[in-house]
Amino acid sequence: MDEEEQLEHPWLPSRPTVGAVLVAHQGGRWLPQVLASLADMEYAPTAWRVVDVGSTDRGADLLRDSFGADRMIYAGSGTGFGEAVRLGVEALPPTDWIWLLHDDAAVQSGTLAGLLDEATTADDIAVVGPKVREWPSLKRLLEVGLTITSTGARETGLETGEPDAGQHDWARDVLAVNSAGMLVRRKVWEELGGFDPELPLFFDDIDFGWRVARAGYRTRTAPRGIIFHAEASRRRVRPHAVGDPKPWEARHAALHTILTNTTGARAGWQSVRLFLGAMLRVLGFLVAKDPESAGDELQAVRAVYGHPRRIRAARRRKAEQARRGHREVRHLLAPFWLPYRHALDAVLDVGVALVRPETSETVGRRSTAPVLGNQDPDDDDLEDGPSLLRRRPWLVTVLLLVVASFVAGRGLFGGLDGASLLGGALPASPDTAGGWWQLMVERSHDVGLGASGFAPTFAGLLAVVATPVWFGPGLVVSALMLFSVPLAGLTAHRLGRILTPHRPTRIVWAAGYALAVVATGAVAQGRIGTVVALIVLPVVVNTALQLAERPRWQVALRLGIWWAVATAFAPVVLPIGLVGLLVLAVARRVSWRDVGITLVVTLLLLGPWTWQRAAVPWRWWWEAGYALSGQATVRDVLLGRAGGPGAAPEWLGATLLVLAVLALVPQASRPAVLRSWLVAVVGLAFAVLGVTTTSTLPGGGQLVPWVGVPVVVWVAGLGTAVLLAARELVGAPRRLLVPVTVLALVLPLGTAAWWLGRGVEDPLQRARPDVVPVFLTARPGDVLVLRGTIADGVSARVVHGAGPYLGQEALDLPRGRSRDVQDVVESLLTRPDADDVKTLASVGIDSVYAPDVDPDLEGRVDAAPLLERAGSDSETSRVWTLAVPASQEEPEAARWRWISSVVLAVLWVAALVLTAPVRRRRVEPTFGEEVDA
Repeated sequence: MDEEEQLEHPWLPSRPTVGAVLVAHQGGRWLPQVLASLADMEYAPTAWRVVDVGSTDRGADLLRDSFGADRMIYAGSGTGFGEAVRLGVEALPPTDWIWLLHDDAAVQSGTLAGLLDEATTADDIAVVGPKVREWPSLKRLLEVGLTITSTGARETGLETGEPDAGQHDWARDVLAVNSAGMLVRRKVWEELGGFDPELPLFFDDIDFGWRVARAGYRTRTAPRGIIFHAEASRRRVRPHAVGDPKPWEARHAALHTILTNTTGARAGWQSVRLFLGAMLRVLGFLVAKDPESAGDELQAVRAVYGHPRRIRAARRRKAEQARRGHREVRHLLAPFWLPYRHALDAVLDVGVALVRPETSETVGRRSTAPVLGNQDPDDDDLEDGPSLLRRRPWLVTVLLLVVASFVAGRGLFGGLDGASLLGGALPASPDTAGGWWQLMVERSHDVGLGASGFAPTFAGLLAVVATPVWFGPGLVVSALMLFSVPLAGLTAHRLGRILTPHRPTRIVWAAGYALAVVATGAVAQGRIGTVVALIVLPVVVNTALQLAERPRWQVALRLGIWWAVATAFAPVVLPIGLVGLLVLAVARRVSWRDVGITLVVTLLLLGPWTWQRAAVPWRWWWEAGYALSGQATVRDVLLGRAGGPGAAPEWLGATLLVLAVLALVPQASRPAVLRSWLVAVVGLAFAVLGVTTTSTLPGGGQLVPWVGVPVVVWVAGLGTAVLLAARELVGAPRRLLVPVTVLALVLPLGTAAWWLGRGVEDPLQRARPDVVPVFLTARPGDVLVLRGTIADGVSARVVHGAGPYLGQEALDLPRGRSRDVQDVVESLLTRPDADDVKTLASVGIDSVYAPDVDPDLEGRVDAAPLLERAGSDSETSRVWTLAVPASQEEPEAARWRWISSVVLAVLWVAALVLTAPVRRRRVEPTFGEEVDA
C-alpha cells in the first residue's frame, strides 16, 4: 500500500468489513457480465451471500459455479426482495457494512472503493449509493439519488436519457438511493429492521431511506462509485415466474410508502389527497381507454385503504424509530409543484409530437441486449450530419412561425394587471376559468337584462382547456389568437401528409394555409370563432378522408366530435361540412350510415344552444364573440379576403387564383384537382351568400355576415389544387419550373412579410375592459349604452358590471325585456316622459352612458325627466343616472336547465371514450422466446 493510494482511500489503514448480498431471480440473461464485473473489483467484499429466488433459468447454476454451494441460499418463488435480503444478511458473518447487489447490475473495478470513500467521511452517514447508469448504453444516467413526490411518483431529478457528462459528480445528501449497489451501515440496518416486509419489490429503497432520515442518519450519493443497471423488473423484461409481483403492486407500494411515513395532521390530509387523486387517475385512464391501468389503480387503492389497521400499525412502528420530525427531513422530499411541472411537460411532449413526424428518419426503442464489455463509453455521442433544416425542415418552419408570431403580436403580450386581450369582436376573458364553468351550469346569467338561455357550447370547451391555468384563462385566448398561425400550420401539415408525399410542397402548402388565417383579418379583428374553427378545420377534413378510406363507426364518431368543436366556435362550419359530407355520400366515398352517425353526434354534442341558433338564419353567421358586421365585397372574396381592418392586400391572392387555374392543365392530376376545386367552390358559394345577405340585429343596426371561414375554405381549396398538380412538375424544364415556383411563393412570402410589418394589433388590443366607465361598474344596476347618431340611427345595449366576458355575449336576452328597452329608447329620443325612465328602472337599468356622444342625442336625453347628468370619463362621453331606484329582479329559468349542461358534458366524455384507442398491456415473452428473438 503506497502513500498515494492511502491518500485516495483514507479508510485503507483500518479497512472496514463489508458483507455483500446478491439477490437473483431469473437473471441468467445478465449474470455472465455481472459476475465478470464482480470478479474484476479492485476492493472486494470480505464476505458473500447469494440468494436465488426461484430461478428456473441457468442463473442458479452460474451463481453456484462462481460462489460455491456454501454461499448459496435458495428462496421460494414469490419471495420479496426485502425478505431475500434479510435471509442473506442473517447468513452473513458480522461486518461493518452491507452491500446490496442485483443480478442485472454490473459494477466497475472501483465501485465499492468509491462507496467506502464517501461512507467513511462521517459517523452519521448510514447509507451510500452509487451513480447508476443505464445498461447497455453505459453513458446515460438513471439515478444519482432518489426522492418521492407528494403524488407517489419516484423522482430522480434527471431528464429522460440524460447523458453523464460529470454534471452530477459531487456527493450530496438525498432521501434515498437505489437498492442496486446500496451500501448500508449494518447497525443501522438492524436498528431499523431492514426493508419493510409490506414492500416486496417496489419503493423499498425509498421507504428505507425515508426511515433512515427520520431516525437521524444521512443518506449520501457517491458518484465515484458507478454501476450499470438494466432495470429488468421496472422495464418488465425479466422472464415471468409464478409468484412474481402484479403490475398494480408498484402503485400500492407508492401509496403505502407515503401514508406510513407521514404522521399527524399531514397523514389525514395525504390520505384524502391521494384517494381523490387516485380516483382522478382512474377516470383519466378510462377516458384514455386504458382499462388495465385503471384496474391497477383501483387494486392499489383497495390494497391500501381496505386495510387501515395495517397502515396505522406500520405508521406507528416507523414513528417509534423516528428521532426527527417532518420539518427536518422535508428538504429531502420533492417540491410540491414537481408533479404539475411533469404534467406540463407531458402536454408539451404532445405538441412536440405534432412536429416530429417530419423527421427524416425515426429511431426505435433502445435495445436492452446484454452488451457490456465491448461497449465504447462514447458510442452514444452523435456524429455530425446534415443541418437541422435538412433533417427536420418542418420543425424549423414551425419555430420560424412561432418567432414570427411574437414579432407580429408585439404590444399584445403581457401588459398591466387586469389587462385582457380584447377588441373588435373579442370580449374580455373572465377573471378565472370558473367564469366559464359557472356560465355552463347556472340557471340564469347575470348579464345585460339578465338571461336564462342555454350557455354557448364553446364556453364549455374553453372552460376545459383553461382549467389547468385557472387564474389566467386569458392565456388560452392569447395563445389561440396570437399563435394561430403556427397552430393552424400544425394541423394543416398533418392533413398535408395524407395529400402528398412531397415534403417541400407540403410545407409551403401548410404554411400558406396558416398564413391565410391571419390574412383574412380574423386575428386583428378579434374573431376568435373564425380562428379556432380554421385551426380545427384541417383535422375535420383529415378525419373525413380517413372515414372515406376506412369506413368505421369509430371514425365517424371522431369526425362528429371534431366537427362539433369547429361548429361550436363558428356555426357556419355545420352547413359547409354538411354539403361536403353529402357530396362524399353521393359519390359513394362514405356510407349514408356513417353520414348519419357523424351528423347525429355533432348535433348532440353542440347541445340546445346551437339548436336555438338554427331558428334564426342570420345567427348561423354569428361566431364566438360579438356579432361584428363584415365589410367584404364579392371582389374581396374572389381574391381570398374577408374585408375589414387587418386584412392582407388583395393582390397577394391573385397569384393563387392563376396557379389554381393552371393546375387544371395536367391530365394525370386533373381528377384530384377538380375535387379540390369543388371544395373551393363550396366555400366561395357560402362566402358570396354571406356578403350579399343583410340582417337586422336585435339591438338595432344592420349586420353583413363575416365570411372569414368560407373564404379560407375557398383559398384552401385553390391551394390544394395547386398542391396536387405540383407533383406533375417533377422533371419539368427549368424555364417552366422557375416562374411557377416564383408565383407559388408570392402568396406565403408576401403574406408573411405583410403580417410581420403590419402586426395583428388594432382593433385587437391588450387593455382593461372599458365598455362603461369604472365608476358605473360599482353601481348595483345595469347601464344602458347608446351609440350612433340621430341622423344615422342609434343602437342600444344593456351592460351589467364591466361588460360581458367571452361566452356571455352569445346568450339570448329575454325577448320581452329587449323589446321594452327598444321601445323606450325610441320614445326617449322622440317624446320622452317619466314613464319611459320608470320602465328602464323596472328592467334593472339605473344609468345611461353615451360614448362619443352626438350633440343632438345629448340634447334629447337631457330633456328626459327623472334623468340626472353625472360626471363622465372623457370630454366626448356623457353619463346620466336615473332618479328612481332600479329593480333587482332577475328572469326565472327552469330548474332543469343546468341538467342539460351535465348531460352535454356526459355526452362529450362518452364520445371521447368511445373514439379513443383501447390500450392493452404488452404481454412479456418468456425467457426462451426472448433469447430466440
